[in-house]
Amino acid sequence: MDINSKNTLFLIDGSSFLYRAYYGLRPMHTHTGEPVQAVYGFCRMIKKLIDQFGPEHIALVWDSKGKTERHEIFPEYKATRQAPPSDLFEQKKYIVEFADAISLYQIAQPGIEADDLMYSLAKDWESQGKNVLVVTSDKDMGQMLNSNITMFDTFKDLFIDPQVFEEKLGFAPKKASFYFSLLGDASDNIPGVKGIGKKGALELVSIFDSLEDLYSNLDNVVTNRLKNALEANRDNAFLSEELFLLRMHKLDVNFSDLNFNPARWSDARGVFEKLGFKSLLRGMAQAGSSVRQVKTSQERGYQFICVDTKELLDQVVSEIKEKKLFAYDTEGVGTNAVNLDMIGFSICTQAGISYYIPFGHNEGQQLERKYVLDRIKPLFEDESIEKIAHHTKFDQIVMAQHGIQERGMIFDTILAANLVKEEWQKNALKEISYHYLNEPMWTFKEVVNKRGYKNFAEVPLGEATEYAAADSHQTLKLYFVLKPLLKEKNVEDIFYTIEMPLLDVLVDMELRGIYCDVSVLEELDKVVTKQIEDVRRTAIALINPQFEKINFSSSKQVAHLLFDYLKLPPKRKNTKGDGYSTDNAVLMELAKEHPVPSYIIQYRELFKLKSTYIDALPSYIDKKTGRIHTDYSQIRVATGRLSSSNPNLQNIPVDGLGSTVRMAFKPQGDRVFLSADYSQIELRVLAYLSQDPNLLRAFKEGHDIHAETAAHIFDIPLDKVTAKERGVGKRINFSILYGLTPYGLSKDLDISLGDAKQYIEAYFSQYPKVRQWMDSIVELGKENGYVTTLFGRRRPVPGLKERNKNLYDLACRIAINTVAQGTAAEIMKMGMLKVFDALKKQKLDAHMLLQIHDEILLTVAKGSELQVEALVKKELEGVVDWDISLLVDTHIGNNWKEAK
Repeated sequence: MDINSKNTLFLIDGSSFLYRAYYGLRPMHTHTGEPVQAVYGFCRMIKKLIDQFGPEHIALVWDSKGKTERHEIFPEYKATRQAPPSDLFEQKKYIVEFADAISLYQIAQPGIEADDLMYSLAKDWESQGKNVLVVTSDKDMGQMLNSNITMFDTFKDLFIDPQVFEEKLGFAPKKASFYFSLLGDASDNIPGVKGIGKKGALELVSIFDSLEDLYSNLDNVVTNRLKNALEANRDNAFLSEELFLLRMHKLDVNFSDLNFNPARWSDARGVFEKLGFKSLLRGMAQAGSSVRQVKTSQERGYQFICVDTKELLDQVVSEIKEKKLFAYDTEGVGTNAVNLDMIGFSICTQAGISYYIPFGHNEGQQLERKYVLDRIKPLFEDESIEKIAHHTKFDQIVMAQHGIQERGMIFDTILAANLVKEEWQKNALKEISYHYLNEPMWTFKEVVNKRGYKNFAEVPLGEATEYAAADSHQTLKLYFVLKPLLKEKNVEDIFYTIEMPLLDVLVDMELRGIYCDVSVLEELDKVVTKQIEDVRRTAIALINPQFEKINFSSSKQVAHLLFDYLKLPPKRKNTKGDGYSTDNAVLMELAKEHPVPSYIIQYRELFKLKSTYIDALPSYIDKKTGRIHTDYSQIRVATGRLSSSNPNLQNIPVDGLGSTVRMAFKPQGDRVFLSADYSQIELRVLAYLSQDPNLLRAFKEGHDIHAETAAHIFDIPLDKVTAKERGVGKRINFSILYGLTPYGLSKDLDISLGDAKQYIEAYFSQYPKVRQWMDSIVELGKENGYVTTLFGRRRPVPGLKERNKNLYDLACRIAINTVAQGTAAEIMKMGMLKVFDALKKQKLDAHMLLQIHDEILLTVAKGSELQVEALVKKELEGVVDWDISLLVDTHIGNNWKEAK
């Protein structure tokens, strides 16, 4: 649609933009912790409008606080609306500041809703023979559409004129208030006609001209159900129409106030710099300061020295021996630590001076790699010389691959930062340097990618030194900031007794890797490929050959098949709101009505198995070692659980055909696998933390906890519990810590909402102290602003102070789950430490290879498997001395599937 920007007024629905921006992006914060994702999203949307249309007349229209004239008509108007998120209007103040900066006219008027303001402005502007573009996705605004007034949905890039509106909704804009008076609006607490849904409302609107016409001709309504509903809700119908109808108001606005110059966009520079919006600053015509103000070492009064002579290297060695402490960081070329080609490293022994020692850059004077490593190796392996690094595990693995077995690591700044951070903070070195030291640093992307270099080896030594020496320099400075913070926040113990010692275990596991037999995957691929083809062929035979080329992984194509061709009822909109969802939950619902959705589910599961595991795993096999070396992270999961990536070996399927993937993982040589798995550890943690007598008794007496829960829920004797009933008990037991809701349980078990509520209430009546413990965690979290695990891990949960119910409920679930899952994760970590130390102490030929949530997998020399099995079980079960025992299940096998 062509828009003449010279005579078109752009009316922007401020609240609609604000909420869409807030929920459309992940939380973003400034380096001081202020939330700004709504500001950023809002500014981007305005920028898109300016770039797309070059508008010369704009009004940004806001709602005002307090009641409106509609509340005078209906006091319960919008009474059911939840409170907005607590930080929403904190962000709005920056949006207002941004709009003021670019001279974008803003209007709000107490007692008058933004919808009525936009309607009044639109009508006033239209009266001059000009056009209006209402920038909103609010369906209520459709009633103002005509040949001069058009709506524009920026998210869908969709113009909605009267014709498009009628095509989409099935009735003309003039009938919008009629339609909505019947349907009502739960979000605004507008009652409508109880008993009439979308289908009934559309039917009536297509027959009658207006609400008045409908009620004047009620006898012509042929469906008794509709007629009865209309008769019983006459007052609500007319009330609802009155609430929906847009109202004209005389506004004190001069048309000249609405003038806008798109070139004023650059006047927002100050706001963008203050909030750190780098992408929005790009391309601004006038020069100015950058967001982060990165200074050179010389400007900051530091000396960053490139060590390119033997004399300078001798000087570094002498400083290290004298100081007995240094921070370091490696630089290299490669995809991960195991295969990284180290081309240099930086060392810092005191604030103000830092060294970069290159030996693998493409150009410039450098010392020979072997000479440097031979000189430095004794210092790295000397335990009396203390080392500090950021993301130590990575650097230790790099050094190990180059023949240096580092000892004496005392502090990892990424682990420390993770333990003391607030909910919004990041752990990256550049981020925490900016936050704690107010010293921005160059990023790898800025130094390498944006300057056109393929990798760090191409970076000239002068630039490389500025970048690399800063890494170790800032790491040392952060050590002196973070060390006292650990004590201040009472997380010293978990840092020094769990997280730091665990580094040695993880380095050993990652360096060792695990063998994956590609031939097993190739055979499995044949089976899975055939099944994919069979499922696809069967599904298409049930539909029509015209769908022979359909992509069952495409939501859009599947939605067309299910809802347009098969005419199955859509269940809900997708997350973008531009179509209907075809996710697994929806397909399971639709499978009750037609066989095709069940085949689509099978196809997608098989396709995921093939693409995610069978096809992908061989690409992760290291060419040098012939093994897969997954990367374990101690900081990625907020509860403290270890996570695996590149590839994620914690997600290999356990059941069904997918579990066959585990057969490809084998011990090499004359060895076997030993799996050790904590049994129901989170439930045992829950029993200990809550001290619920029934839960404690069940574990102490060795009862089947799932059957026991089911017996109470269904009010039947324990020995009469069926497998299906036990499954319900198991689902509730394992889900209660994840914030199980009646709605979620009803969907999972395909039962009524009432039954689901009854089951959950029965659970808490059986284990009353569990609910008391949960409530106490939430109260402590509210009081402190954070929750802690049994062993001291601290997690801020700011949502516990939210007025918005959804966000508050989510925060409650996070708080409870963090304490239980985090405590279980720490038990696993302590167990790994005990096993690692015991195996070394007894000099047994057994090594941990993988950690999968509550399980560890070891490779063991044949002949010693029973001894190692007994040792592992003893160490894992002896981590804590509680009034209930930890229980570990062990299995031995010739591949991972057998061992599981």
